[in-house]
This record gives sequence, C-alpha cells and structure tokens, in this order.
Amino acid sequence: MDKHSILLSTTDLDSRITYANQSFCEVAGYTIGEMLGQPHNLVRNKDMPKAAFKNMWSTIQRGDSWMGPVKNLAKNGDYYWVNAFVTPIRDTKGEIVEYQSVRTAPSPETL
Repeated sequence: MDKHSILLSTTDLDSRITYANQSFCEVAGYTIGEMLGQPHNLVRNKDMPKAAFKNMWSTIQRGDSWMGPVKNLAKNGDYYWVNAFVTPIRDTKGEIVEYQSVRTAPSPETL
C-alpha cells in the first residue's frame, strides 16, 4: 500500500459495502462490482482479534468515531496493514444512517 493512498468505503448499518473508492479496490484486489453489497469483513484477516472489532462496533454504534490499526486480507490471500478511522454518518435528524471508513498506510510505530 502506497503511503499516500487513502482507502475509503461506506457501509450500511449492517456493514454491507455501499461505496469503495478505486484505491481500496486496487489494494484489496476486488472490483467495485465484487465489493458492493458484500459485508465489509470481506477483507477481514483472521489474525485480527475479534475483540478489536467488538470494540469498534460498540464505539460506532453509540455514535462515536473509532481509530486503530487493522490487518486486512486481500483477495489474493496477501495481507496489508492500515490505520483505520471509522465514523458514523448521521442524517438531518441525527440518526446514524451509514458508516464511513478512511484507511491510510500505517507508520511503523503504530504496528
């Protein structure tokens, strides 16, 4: 992953991908067509502790943003690390309607 890449995706409330930018598709090795409608855990690496995602979900579902290092899995079986920033997106009534994830290349000290 290029240190200047920004991987961007949005999901519905059930974690199904509703948008993925070209950088995310390229790094993960999927086409946009393969990603849309799929659960975001499509790129989850089995090495990631389940507790990290439990913490992330409890944080974003209560309306707060979450940030942390994440090891992801590409379609070809390779893995890649990202710094993930996940935030709930609200409508005009203040209701959470989707989640947005922005990922960047991690610095060595974050791994």
